[in-house]
This record gives sequence, structure tokens and C-alpha cells, in this order.
Amino acid sequence: MRIFEAIEILQRAGIESAEQDARELYRAFGTRGGIGYLERSLDAESERFDEAVRRRALRIPLQYIVGSVGFYREEYEVTQDVLIPRPDTEHLVDYAVHMIPEGESFIDICTGSGCIAISTLRNTRGTTAVGVDISEAALAVAKRNAERLGVGERLELKLCDVLSEGDGLSGSYYAVLSNPPYVTEAAYEGLEPEIYHEPKCAFVGGEDGMTFYKAIIPIAKRIMKPEGFIAFEIGYDQKEAISSLAEKEEMSAEIIKDFSGNDRVAILRYKR
Repeated sequence: MRIFEAIEILQRAGIESAEQDARELYRAFGTRGGIGYLERSLDAESERFDEAVRRRALRIPLQYIVGSVGFYREEYEVTQDVLIPRPDTEHLVDYAVHMIPEGESFIDICTGSGCIAISTLRNTRGTTAVGVDISEAALAVAKRNAERLGVGERLELKLCDVLSEGDGLSGSYYAVLSNPPYVTEAAYEGLEPEIYHEPKCAFVGGEDGMTFYKAIIPIAKRIMKPEGFIAFEIGYDQKEAISSLAEKEEMSAEIIKDFSGNDRVAILRYKR
């Protein structure tokens, strides 16, 4: 299959990034992968490329087909057992990297691929972390990422359902980080087709999208140092809800916007 044929197949499947995706698939699976600019007439001469194009036309995310994704300053393995790391979440990591002191520990709840914990570890000095997730398969991916990226000895991984087993989490952490499921049931039904190949449990946070925030904050208050902070990724329309929840828990809430100007990260601290 030639690149232009792959582009046409992906365009017919309704993929807006058809040309970019076809080139990425060629670099991964074509006979001359890894070179610079790729002429549209190049023939991949590869069954693996043909199959990858067919899978992408089914709206399977490019990252799952290639098997990896760039995030922050690292490259992560991803499988269909984990949420695909997204640029929006880099704002949370960047805050953690700049605000967690050298030698401190933190916990990443709903760790998935481990991208938040691992990138924070790799870009801070002497820190250690615990990553928590409900999925054994996700924790296996996180473990492989941690070991490949050289922080396996600094990251402890725990299997835990924070909605029913959160009382079992213990320790003393400077920061509690989390990109929890926060999409509402109604909003989930209207997302792009690629989303439905990712784990639904990593997206939906109850009817109002607040289920996990309500569960995690009491846990965080119990295991967080007085001078520490909680950093949540939030939906663009959740500022008022998370601020109200923080107020009820006698905490302050600072909201950080992403590069598009949307509310994206909530920082909760004890009031002083």
C-alpha cells in the first residue's frame, strides 16, 4: 500500500489527521520507517503497515497501534488497558515538578500508564512515589514504563479501588496527584469514536463527574502533610464544582488554565 492510498482510506473513515497518521504509521511499520519527509507515492511494501492502516480506519487510536506516546519529556508504552496520556495532563505534571521539594514523596491516584508519577519522578531530585490503580493490567503497564525509564526503584505500585478501599491507603505524602475519571455519563456518549477504544472506567466519574474527587479528597487529607497539596486534573467546566467541594472540606482551591484558556488543574491546600 502506498502512502497516498493509506491517506485516502483514513480520510474516508472520517479521520481529520489522515495524512499525519498515515505518515506516522509508515514510519512505524513501513520498509523505510524512521526517515524524514515521506513522499505520498512511497510504497510501504509491508503487511504490517497495511494492517495498521486498516486498524486506524476502524478508529482505533494511533497511539495504541504504534504502542507508544510522547508525554512531557518521556515516551510511554500504552495498551488498551490504559488511558492514552494527553498534553492537557502535562500541566499537572509541570506543577508537581516545580512544587514538590527534593527528597519528598507523593502518591498518584488512578495512575494508569504511570505517566504522571514517572514524569514527576524523572524531573525531580530524590523523590519517591506510590502509584495506585484499580486495574492490574494498567499497573503492569506502569511497571514496565517505570523500569524502562529508570525509576522502577523509586515507584511503588498498589492495586486499590479508591471508591471502596481508600481507607487502606496509608503513608505521609507531600503531594497527592490525580487525573481521575471526571467525564459525566451524558458527556461520554457524545465523544469521538476513538475514545470508546480506551477504558471507560478511566473516563466516567459518575453522573456529575465528581465521584472520584469526593472520594479522593478525604483520603488525601488523611495521608497528606500539612504543608502539602492535592493536584487534580479537572474538566473545563468543573471549576465551580471543585471549588465548592474544596470549601466544604475547608481547603482552598487554585485553578490553573491550559494553553487553550480552559480550566485544567485544581490545586487544593489546607487553609492557613
